[in-house]
Amino acid sequence: MSQIQCLDIGNTSTKLGIFQGEKLSDIIVVETTKLIKDPNSILSKIKEENGPLSYCSVVPKAEDSLLNGLTNFAGCIHSVSSDSRANLPVSYPTPNEIGADRIANAIAVFNTLTLPAVVIDQGTATTFDIVTPNSGYEGGVILPGPQGFLDYLSHATALLPHISLPKSFVISSSYGKSTKDAMLIGVFLGYNQMIQGMIEKLNFELSERFNQRIKFVITGGSPLKLDLDGCIQRENLTLEGLKIAFEFNL
Repeated sequence: MSQIQCLDIGNTSTKLGIFQGEKLSDIIVVETTKLIKDPNSILSKIKEENGPLSYCSVVPKAEDSLLNGLTNFAGCIHSVSSDSRANLPVSYPTPNEIGADRIANAIAVFNTLTLPAVVIDQGTATTFDIVTPNSGYEGGVILPGPQGFLDYLSHATALLPHISLPKSFVISSSYGKSTKDAMLIGVFLGYNQMIQGMIEKLNFELSERFNQRIKFVITGGSPLKLDLDGCIQRENLTLEGLKIAFEFNL
């Protein structure tokens, strides 16, 4: 059974997984800042016996650290980008502006779902990417991720504190009785409503155009997990796209 190592270098976190055939295993996640400072945190997990490496990166400094540390790696190394995108058509006017992770996500849905589909990727930024049957990658929407809203409040105001988004937060009221609770409620309640509003707008426009139901796929590493009716959850969609892209490159 063939193996492929897939690596997604994101702004906040870096994820490595090994595909054995269609099965994904041995998933490792490290902070991207750690990868830059200590490349061995990931390099020690990338082994030639685990197969070739397919990766994407939106952090050039981290990518340089990775490649410098892989000079003695004898296996094939494949980079996914707008210039290396398997069978994915791109009708977007400026393909080089599309993040490599968004290309990988689009490759995955283009090859595994009935289109049209919209990928919602929650990370440092939350992105919506539209993929259609004939035009492939058409365009998208970019919003701050949940943590980005909290960061903005602390950076742009004199008295609001910096808060890291917790993995869970119990909401007992629609308003807070402390500054921290007020900020977290704003994100945990308000963010979902904003995403839902974008979904409704995109669904209306695309379903009218294609005269069929639009698939919405949620992925990404944000602690604030969206659980929206009718959406498909694909936690490792980017890694899936990296695998498919490598197989098309053979």
